[in-house]
Amino acid sequence: MRILTFVLTFILVFQSWGQDEKPIDKPTEWENFNSMADYLCTGSGKWTGVNRKHEPSNERSPKAFGLWFERSIPSLMTLKIVAYVQDTILISSQGIFAWHPIKQQVIHSTSDRGNGYSEGISAFPNDSTFISTMMVYRPGGSSYAHKDENFIVSENVHRNTSFGKDADGNWIERGNWTWTRDPESEE
Repeated sequence: MRILTFVLTFILVFQSWGQDEKPIDKPTEWENFNSMADYLCTGSGKWTGVNRKHEPSNERSPKAFGLWFERSIPSLMTLKIVAYVQDTILISSQGIFAWHPIKQQVIHSTSDRGNGYSEGISAFPNDSTFISTMMVYRPGGSSYAHKDENFIVSENVHRNTSFGKDADGNWIERGNWTWTRDPESEE
């Protein structure tokens, strides 16, 4: 019986050994969202990506696209996607990234110029990456899954890769962009 008591005591002591130590804290989704939002909104909050499919002979073909981020309150970041067509700036879509306090995640929704709507979740696994997964709904009743993976490259450059699903439900790359921070205007 003494041996059994000793073994049980040893097991209990061994299992609890080190449990009083505080675990290494890893940033939370909220902290990563804040870091990324600060990064995207710093300075002008505007980013430009060259349209590699630009057709100079087509006057409606955008030369570039812009991402315009703003953040007026901590739990919300807004995004306008604009198209630079000749000397005109057209708003293509406008959306929000909003922190949901109960779900503890970022909800993403967007309305676009063609009366489409998308909604989904944006995950912030670390302070240099965010992944938005959403459903896109078109006015005629169709819908499709879409995903964007965004990565910080440097202080003034980030990249994104867009994905759609194939007939088997696998994510397939549909395109990628390199975005450069626009300098602040000197007004």
